[in-house]
Amino acid sequence: MRQRVITGFAGGAFIAAITYMGGTIYDFVYFGITCIAIYELSKVFFNDGFDYGAIVNYLFAIALFIEKATEYQHFFDFFLFLYISLNFLVFVFNKKIDIKKISEIIFIGTYVVFFMYHMMLINGSPHVWLVYIIAFGSDTFAYFTGKMLGRHKLYPEVSPNKTIEGAIGGIIGCTILSLIYFDYLRINKYIYIIIFSVSASVFSMVGDLAASKIKREYGTKDFGNMLPGHGGILDRFDSVLFVAPTVYYFIQHFL
Repeated sequence: MRQRVITGFAGGAFIAAITYMGGTIYDFVYFGITCIAIYELSKVFFNDGFDYGAIVNYLFAIALFIEKATEYQHFFDFFLFLYISLNFLVFVFNKKIDIKKISEIIFIGTYVVFFMYHMMLINGSPHVWLVYIIAFGSDTFAYFTGKMLGRHKLYPEVSPNKTIEGAIGGIIGCTILSLIYFDYLRINKYIYIIIFSVSASVFSMVGDLAASKIKREYGTKDFGNMLPGHGGILDRFDSVLFVAPTVYYFIQHFL
């Protein structure tokens, strides 16, 4: 537990400092996080962090980083088309690539590269902090509510320690934190904020459960050991992956 707390504090301070600084260094850090996550998931899927499936996703991540960091912005749709087309071409003409493998490759591209890319898209916006507030706030409230009041299992086949009471506590806590956050910014679209907060909290839990289901299906405890007491990068950022797009599109379309 002590190691987990120390790692969490040091990692949290580092991410907070990088987020405060913003700019290209922030994008580069999240590009690095994306590449590590690709490596971790490729080790689980292919037992090789530099398999073809990993390499094509590293290239996808590099393309999006260049698109974000240079004047070649708004090329995302082209890079996405190129990425999917390349994978289908390889699937058709390479007999060693079956439907299972191509599905796993595109799964990594969607789950890791595309979802994490939204952390770059929200760079420079004050709402980037909302991603952390929701992802880690929901998790914290759910944990303590579940410890104190948890009686009914939420999804025991995937995550036996999570409870329905904990999930409700996470949603309520997330909503309270979001209302405080938006009130501080003098944004008072309360109906939108409440709907958004509940949805974002649910997505945060889905991110956690999705990671747990992958680990159970592939028989692994953690995605890696880079973060002592926490596991790998994906073990720590599984909720962020789902919350970042939720925050980005809410800010874009409803505020």
